[in-house]
Amino acid sequence: MGGHKMKDPIGKCGFNCSRCGSYKENLKTNEDRQRISDGWHKYFGFRMDPQTLLRCDGCQVPQEEKPIRYINCRIRRCAVYNGVKTCAHCSAYACEEVNVNSSGHTREKVEARLGNPMPEEEYLTFVEPYQGVKHLEEIRASLAPEDIVEMTKVALRPRIVDFPENLPFSRKETSAFEALHRTITRVESADGISYARREVLKKRRRHLLKVLWAAGLHGELKKKRGLHLEIDSETYLAEKIQSSYSKAKDYFKALEKYGVHCEHVPLKKKGWLTPEGSLRKGNWYMKMSFGDDAGGPGTLRALQKYTTKLSKNHGKNAFRYFSKADMLILRKG
Repeated sequence: MGGHKMKDPIGKCGFNCSRCGSYKENLKTNEDRQRISDGWHKYFGFRMDPQTLLRCDGCQVPQEEKPIRYINCRIRRCAVYNGVKTCAHCSAYACEEVNVNSSGHTREKVEARLGNPMPEEEYLTFVEPYQGVKHLEEIRASLAPEDIVEMTKVALRPRIVDFPENLPFSRKETSAFEALHRTITRVESADGISYARREVLKKRRRHLLKVLWAAGLHGELKKKRGLHLEIDSETYLAEKIQSSYSKAKDYFKALEKYGVHCEHVPLKKKGWLTPEGSLRKGNWYMKMSFGDDAGGPGTLRALQKYTTKLSKNHGKNAFRYFSKADMLILRKG
């Protein structure tokens, strides 16, 4: 049987645990903590409080040994679920989640962002350990066919309440509510995916539904250039929808699959984004319309009526009913 003898402990995602800044042997003093926090901020753009950094035992330490590590890694949970030592041992390698996890961790991309070359020592400390795909490729090349484990496919089927019968509305209005029910049900539902992908979609589903919820509850119907909802920037951000412009655009792109069209409309050419690319309060609004796949303009009105009823009757718990497409409240007319 083939196999790869790792000189350094390689995490399931391919990161080099022993050279990670947060590995227990690399994080012994306050100076170490500050250096790692500063380095991650410089090269990857995120800042962690030095005192919150964990002295991580590494990804491969068995759970029964009660290791100290960052617990929210969906890729590690996926690998454990599939019983593989690393993602290179999985039949689905290299899946989208593995590629995305390593996508920004190349010398070329970091130097392009900085606009100047990295010192070799800095590269080996802050970038090379996180080139997961590079390390996984080395492992994969050493494996025999019998070392590859078939991925266990899973599904994301959100808990949905059946559409109620005998609603006190016209046939046209009822059809609009049915279309809305289908849209909420469809958002990020999937079959035959990896455990890690399911975790991504679960999180994204909540964000996408929050966009629909906020527009329906707070948006104002406008008829100019086609019926649509408009929600001002302050209300949008108060609903804790993604404030990163690039990530919000990704969410809007995902909603397009379901016939929901959204865009941020700037009121001024400058000043509506921060230097880091986050949405500021003021100087823009969000616009939402429904295409035929989502039921068209009539379903936009249904969204507004449905969210208003839920909010009035269920208060802080209203979004929970919305995420399950629970429309029983519509029986009250």
